[in-house]
Order: sequence, then structure tokens, then C-alpha cells
Amino acid sequence: MQGLVLVDTSAWICFFARKGFAEMKESVSTLLDDNGIAIAGPIMVELIQGTRTEKERDDIKDRIKGLHLLQITDEHWHKTADFSFDLKRKGITVSTIDSLLAIVAISYDCRLLHKDGDFDLIAKHSSLKLFNLSKAT
Repeated sequence: MQGLVLVDTSAWICFFARKGFAEMKESVSTLLDDNGIAIAGPIMVELIQGTRTEKERDDIKDRIKGLHLLQITDEHWHKTADFSFDLKRKGITVSTIDSLLAIVAISYDCRLLHKDGDFDLIAKHSSLKLFNLSKAT
């Protein structure tokens, strides 16, 4: 799975936005063209749950169908629990899903593309590698 980029829901929201986020849109488009995007179950659920119509839902399902699906294992859940515990002891609170996605990205050696400050914080306290938009284009 090396070389893949796990694209978080926050980045997808920017990608699908009608206006703005040109750099994000260009990066996601390039990654799509290169077959370089990974997705995980929680991101898929968030994307589909956020749709407003059945057509929108079907369009999203169609778009994500060919992406590399990263399987979440029991080990990921255990590592996420320990990681979240460690962060909390440092006074850092992030969402469980963000912690899980960080652990999944780390374990599959993927960079993470996001627009969510929690991941910047997580990266400072872990081996999470972030996708740098400014170096992507």
C-alpha cells in the first residue's frame, strides 16, 4: 500500500465543494488519475451519510468504488485505544475516528490528506505522515 494517500472526509468535502479549495481539488484529482487514493470504512460512511439525495449518494458510491479500501482490523482498534489513552495523558483530545484513521494510515504506510486540525496535532505526537498540498503540485 506504500505510496497511497488516505483522503480524509474533510478533504473530500473540499474536493466536492462548488467553490474554493483549488489546491485541494487539484491534488485529489491528480491522486485519482494516478490511482493513488485509499479510503477506509469510517470515511466512506461519513461521505455517504453526508449526502442529501439518493442520486448524490449513488454518485459518491460510484466515485469511491474503485479506491483502495484499507481494512480495519482488531489490531487497529487496540492500537487506537492505546494511542488515544496516551494522547489524553498529554492533555490532547481528538475524535476517536481521527485517531483510528491516523493509526490506519500509519499501519498501511500511507500519507494522510486532510483539512482537519486534529490531524496536524496527531502528526506532532506520532509517526503519521501528512500529504503536503504545497509540494504536491
